Amino acid sequence: MAAETTAEEMRAALPDLIAWYFDGDPDVNLRIHLELEVRGVIVRIAQDADAWERQLVAERLGAALGMDSQAEQLRAVRANAAGEVVYVCALPSDQISWLTGQMDDEDDAVVVALPATESELWTLQFDALRRRGEKAPGAGYRPEATFDEIMATFAGPRLQLSA
Repeated sequence: MAAETTAEEMRAALPDLIAWYFDGDPDVNLRIHLELEVRGVIVRIAQDADAWERQLVAERLGAALGMDSQAEQLRAVRANAAGEVVYVCALPSDQISWLTGQMDDEDDAVVVALPATESELWTLQFDALRRRGEKAPGAGYRPEATFDEIMATFAGPRLQLSA
């Protein structure tokens, strides 16, 4: 267990901690996420190069959770094995593999929250469900598919207009 006072200190200490835990130099892809409890749900924000944009998604989600009509809908999704409703703040350029890499093999459930417009979010639930022999998370999508591509499949037919 490590206890660091700042996020920067924790990031600096993690490689040594992981090497110690695995008794050597493991081949790991370190991903750091911030998880916050926001009005009854867990909001996960990846601490990567796009963290600022992900934070904006989290802020929109927090605002939506502050509205009774929307909060009820946002909480009425499948919870994970710990009984938590988890929203992952994503961007249209994120890939399915980015999300599924964050999910546990057993009975995990998350909801992706993406910016749809300046003030609106688009959400999509992903369930692990491997314990019952059902589809793995994102099984209907190519691992390299982006959420932008997935959103487009839900948008209905595209109209081509000419002047």
